[in-house]
Amino acid sequence: MFGKKKKLPGCIGFVDFEHWYISLERQYGVKPDIKGWKAELEKSFEVEEIAVFGDFSNAGLRAELDKIRDVTPMVFDTKNPSEHYKKDFTDFIMLDYIYQKAMTSRDTDTFIIFTGDGHFSSVVRFIINQCRRKVGIYGITGATSSQLKSAASWYHEIPSDTEVYRTYYKLIAQNFDYLTVHREFGTGSTPEKIVERISRRNRIDQVEIAKALCQMLDDGYVYKAVGMDEKGKKISILKPNWELLSRDGLWSR
Repeated sequence: MFGKKKKLPGCIGFVDFEHWYISLERQYGVKPDIKGWKAELEKSFEVEEIAVFGDFSNAGLRAELDKIRDVTPMVFDTKNPSEHYKKDFTDFIMLDYIYQKAMTSRDTDTFIIFTGDGHFSSVVRFIINQCRRKVGIYGITGATSSQLKSAASWYHEIPSDTEVYRTYYKLIAQNFDYLTVHREFGTGSTPEKIVERISRRNRIDQVEIAKALCQMLDDGYVYKAVGMDEKGKKISILKPNWELLSRDGLWSR
């Protein structure tokens, strides 16, 4: 009557955080969500360990350390102390750790490597062919080696278009929140000003924010209204549908 819960296959994750952070910021203007990523893995796997690698002398990466340590204590700072900087020092340390785990973690079903670097193709083939284990690749869309993807058992690129737009929706909602708190609904809430402010603050292409804002209008998250400029002249502005934004998890009070 009471069936046993099916046991999930075990996995170990290895994260090239430099790839994740830098590629995501440059291409999409957003930050990694390592907690959400782990939660996604836990739907399909028993996560045995997650090891994160990166040169955390980079100020942007260093600011993410607390978030990473909320998820895993296995954080490897790969900063090279030598004055002759080696470009792939993070790769070298990460590859060595993966090979060690592949040889010693014989009961682990799947190895998951988060990187976009084609240098990892050889270790992927080694684990699949010699160790008889599966290897999944996570990488950033548009920044992941095709050679690496073809070598893996499976791969998944993030973010999807839906995830990117959802992130932009949240940034737009936060901007409306700011305008509300500071009573700046007027010239500050014209479509042009909204796009310009969010693009500048988050270093995202204005075209992408404008497309997201248009889609929010179509979806009912934002509606057109009439406001006043500094001279009391009527202008066309945008206002948020707080109820809908809150319902769909895009804004919280």
